[in-house]
Amino acid sequence: MPKALTPSAANICAMAVGHFAEHGYDASSLNEIALLAGMRKASLYAHFASKDALFHQVFELALAQELEHVAGCFADEASSDEIVGKVYALRLPCRYVRSAHLRFLLRTAFLPPADLRSAVGSGYEAYLARIRDAFSDSLRARYAWAQRDDERVAGYAEAYLGIIDSLHVELFYASPDTCVRRSEALFGLLGDSMSLATEH
Repeated sequence: MPKALTPSAANICAMAVGHFAEHGYDASSLNEIALLAGMRKASLYAHFASKDALFHQVFELALAQELEHVAGCFADEASSDEIVGKVYALRLPCRYVRSAHLRFLLRTAFLPPADLRSAVGSGYEAYLARIRDAFSDSLRARYAWAQRDDERVAGYAEAYLGIIDSLHVELFYASPDTCVRRSEALFGLLGDSMSLATEH
């Protein structure tokens, strides 16, 4: 969990996430972020010692926000007949348009600052692992076979993560519309495969 922030620090982070999402690390300006937050750059430094420190804090907040969104998607799906994991995938395009946290997270994961590459890589891998775990838990809750076949669950979880990673790439490099088309095709195949697994 990210550390608790003062109201001023939280406001800086709220302004910074959109700025970093749009410009990336190298092209971002602490002076512009300070102006967006309604303060001078010197006041920003009273809360964050450096650009790296602010960027790292925003990254931690983005991870927390998006993991909360993932948990909500899987909770909503539990009471539906949708293919396991599809609710999160269906909501991704809209989420990407509306959430600066997700745009920032994907930009940072795919184009990490050189000095923060290790921290970003481990944070993003942990994020994907939580998505995989949520899918695995949902699969076990939905299907009796999944409660006794850990190997098959692990296989489906890796396939699901491959789908999600593919959709993240489409959102970042292509468009939400392309993401929707790919999602429908991939989940058609995944759903057919899980239906066959249920029959055996």
